[in-house]
Amino acid sequence: MNKAINENIFLKLLFIFSIIIFCIGLNCINCVPDNDLWARLTAGEYICENLAILKHDIFSYTPTHIWYDHEWGSSVVFYLIFKYFGVDGLILLKGILTGLTFFVCFKTVELRKPKFSVSYNILYFAAMFLALNKSLGSVVRCLLFTCLFFSLFLYILEKSRTGNNKILIILPIIMLLWANMHGGCISGLGLIVLYCIGEFLNKKDIKKYVITLFLCLIVLFINPYGIEYVKFLFLAASMERDLITEWTSPFNQFYLKDYIKYKLYLVFIILTQIAYFIKTKMKYANLDKTKFIIIITTIYLSVTHIRHIPFFVFSAGTLLYDEFYYLFNTSINYIKDKLKIKKDFKNLIVLKEVAVYFFVLILSFPNVIAKKEISINSTAYPRFAVEFIDINNLHGNLFINFDWGSYAAYKLFPKNLIVMDGRYEEVYNPNLLNELKNFHLVKNDWYKIIRDYKTDVMVIEKKYPVYNKIKNHEDWKLVFENNLSGVFVPKDKVKEQYLMPIPNDEYYNKTLFNKNFNLKINPDIK
Repeated sequence: MNKAINENIFLKLLFIFSIIIFCIGLNCINCVPDNDLWARLTAGEYICENLAILKHDIFSYTPTHIWYDHEWGSSVVFYLIFKYFGVDGLILLKGILTGLTFFVCFKTVELRKPKFSVSYNILYFAAMFLALNKSLGSVVRCLLFTCLFFSLFLYILEKSRTGNNKILIILPIIMLLWANMHGGCISGLGLIVLYCIGEFLNKKDIKKYVITLFLCLIVLFINPYGIEYVKFLFLAASMERDLITEWTSPFNQFYLKDYIKYKLYLVFIILTQIAYFIKTKMKYANLDKTKFIIIITTIYLSVTHIRHIPFFVFSAGTLLYDEFYYLFNTSINYIKDKLKIKKDFKNLIVLKEVAVYFFVLILSFPNVIAKKEISINSTAYPRFAVEFIDINNLHGNLFINFDWGSYAAYKLFPKNLIVMDGRYEEVYNPNLLNELKNFHLVKNDWYKIIRDYKTDVMVIEKKYPVYNKIKNHEDWKLVFENNLSGVFVPKDKVKEQYLMPIPNDEYYNKTLFNKNFNLKINPDIK
């Protein structure tokens, strides 16, 4: 008996170590920065240098409203990690956050006391990781905090269903932190609501969930912006963002060949549940309504928005673990019966588990200890165009793509202000993105955004129809061009000669985070 217990503890500890190293290791390769990382580092620097939170935008030349920075806490973390630990710190932070999230998922599975398997199977969790890896981006982003906190909420709510009601008091404390790290805290409130509905249908007392929901709502108001921030969060959660990639459907015609691992995982989960219902002849009266309301809701969210894929993967992966292994073991037993295999291969299975864990460690560990590097190629960002603007002192208002705005602001502020970036509803008026779209696609009054706001220099991506339109425009002159984009200046400001950027990948990757300013700026200046 003691031998079995020790063996179980050993395998469990080996699994925990392996899954964390696996997450860290895979996050240490192919590191390309997310568009929003630049804005987060810039905002974090301002907060740390000035010990104040910006409540208005200083980076754009277009009209903005109060800056409801729902990611200000994440910005501080990212900036401090980068300041003291550099690129290695940012990459490891993502791996650690991902590893902790999967550890919480494992604890949730363990909490549910699987009847048909042990709670640790690294291949099962690896499938979860691969299903959502693309939707999390390549380098650390604020969404990772939401993934961790969402998984913690799921664990604590499941724990409360075992009779431990006192643990629910932790949720408002987490919500206080979550609400100041990322606007995805709304998903935590939604999860509590689903537990209220599910447990009501399960004919259980829901008073404890209602009280917890009320307390979590109350702590939302503890933020730098007060009640206006809460209004903003609910408004932002209901906004249409059909022009932003991660807020579109992964089944959109433009992404039919993308997110394949998630789509396979979705089909796998649906087919598994159908087979489980058929095999067990599950009746409505015996159905755990809470669990399946969560699964159905998160499936819907993941199908309609790329951004919500992690909610489905973490929910389905933890709550449906046992159903999968019931079918898996049933299939294995069927095969053994057909082949008339009666011997129990327990020792062989344990050996297999250990071999898999060590294989994962051997595969992942070199990436963990290797020197980390974040790099960008010539098609990820307009690095040549931005360098051209910098070395030729083309100061002023810079018109640039929505996706590239934060990168340009990070590199060129305060010499240049941008038209718009990924902060979207945090800062800008809703119609501005439509004006940007009309300009790039040469639709309707396409020149309005240039006519209404003084523009000193433009970086335009070649793939857009407006590129050739501006190239032949009477007011603009192309002064730099490469395979990705072109730089345009007003014809009356064209110089006789310009310096050219260095055409060297190593140079740009070595100077990726370089800039010649700091953000000790008077917060009263607008």
